Amino acid sequence: MEKDFGLTELFDIYGDLLTERQKELFSSYYIYDLSLSEISEPEGKTRQSVSDAIRKVKDKLEKYEKVLRIREKNEALYALAEKVGSTDRELSEKILEIIGK
Repeated sequence: MEKDFGLTELFDIYGDLLTERQKELFSSYYIYDLSLSEISEPEGKTRQSVSDAIRKVKDKLEKYEKVLRIREKNEALYALAEKVGSTDRELSEKILEIIGK
């Protein structure tokens, strides 16, 4: 399984919607960069079952973004903040504050 590190941004946004187990699997693989073997062996699971579980978490995060579009909206707001920043610094700072950047 190839790692898509863009998923960590989705995890930051939607991670609280996942179960503790899903968060643990995602963090182990994407944040702590553990291999499938390193995740599966201590629990007596197969690499394939761990891979399947991580893929389900990835699919769930992508589904949340497809429906809610929070990352997409944040990116649009960030672009707007940059655009107005040269003419209205206060508005730019307020936009960035709203999106947490």
